[in-house]
Amino acid sequence: MELLEKIQKDYIQSMKEKDEIKASVLNMLRSQIKYKEIELKNVKNELEESDLIEIIRKEIKKREEAIEMYKQVGRQDLLSKEEKELEILKSYLPKLPSEEEIKAEIEKIIHETGAKDKKDFGKVMKFAMEKFKGIVDGAKIKEIVESILK
Repeated sequence: MELLEKIQKDYIQSMKEKDEIKASVLNMLRSQIKYKEIELKNVKNELEESDLIEIIRKEIKKREEAIEMYKQVGRQDLLSKEEKELEILKSYLPKLPSEEEIKAEIEKIIHETGAKDKKDFGKVMKFAMEKFKGIVDGAKIKEIVESILK
């Protein structure tokens, strides 16, 4: 579990360097990971990389929503803090595949499932979401599948 180890090491390093924002973000992330481990304790022994990425994405989404809210009310002090936290969280996400790579994989799924039109949308989405779980946002996958299955 490379990502978890990286988060742990970076947390320790940020504590040593007295980087309060990074330490705070990583500590919160470690806490969310621990909650998820407890939640899934009876289901599986160890969290998978996709579970960690899902946790990070949820935290990123929270920061993005907070940034929008702070922009609306003009709270520049809180806005800059949230933006720094967002940058830190994004640094732990894996490199996203390009839109062309995603399209190619979805076209392969469409070919394998024999999907022809919008009636097969659910079937294609099921396999596409399994393939890209935790890597690509579901809305992005939906958009690409819809554009292909016109």
